[in-house]
Parts: sequence; structure tokens; C-alpha cells
Amino acid sequence: MAKKKKDSMDIDLSRKKKKVFDVDTNIKVAFKTGEIIHGKNQVLRKLRENKYKMIIVANNCPQEILSEINYYNNLLEDEMFIYKYKGSSWDLGLALAKPYMISILGIYDYGDSALEQLKSKKN
Repeated sequence: MAKKKKDSMDIDLSRKKKKVFDVDTNIKVAFKTGEIIHGKNQVLRKLRENKYKMIIVANNCPQEILSEINYYNNLLEDEMFIYKYKGSSWDLGLALAKPYMISILGIYDYGDSALEQLKSKKN
């Protein structure tokens, strides 16, 4: 008896999981393998000294901090990318595995994360 071979056309691809970019996971990876500074005072102090590759801001970050970051960003020759995080400062703190609120992150080095892909998505 001859066995029937399955064609590749018989496979249902609609159930296949699509890879979704997870910002939280990539923030954790960047925190462990890259170089990240968190907290308003530290980020603003270091922003005056040298440039970050990216800044991540929580959606409930105070407006005065955002305006100060935008001011320093406009003074730079080539502006850095500022990503608006979808969650609150509590969510951003939990993404870094910290038990407190973090409203702003400054990223010097991405490490093994794929956070650089956020630049192409342009939130």
C-alpha cells in the first residue's frame, strides 16, 4: 500500500503565532545587558553631559519633565529618539523589575535587546 504524502499546501498557517514586539521584555534585556539610567534627576543630569541613544518616557510623566527633555533635545545637533511608553510609571518600573515608579529611562547601550526597532515604528 502506498502512503499518501502530505503536501505543504495542506498545512493551516492561520494558527501560526505571529511574533509581536514586546517592549517590556526588551527593556528587561537592555537593563541586564546594556546600559540604562532611570530616574528623573539622573537622566536629566546625564542628558546635559552627553547624549543618549534613546529616552523612554511613561505616559503619565509630568509635563514639566517632558518639556525639559524636549528643550535639551532641541539643543542637540542630531536629535535623539524619545519613545512614549504605553503604560504608566508603575508599569515602567515593573518592566525593570523595580518595586517603585519610574517615569523616564535613558538608554546609552541597547545590549542584546531589540529596542532599536522602536525607532522605525515611530509611535
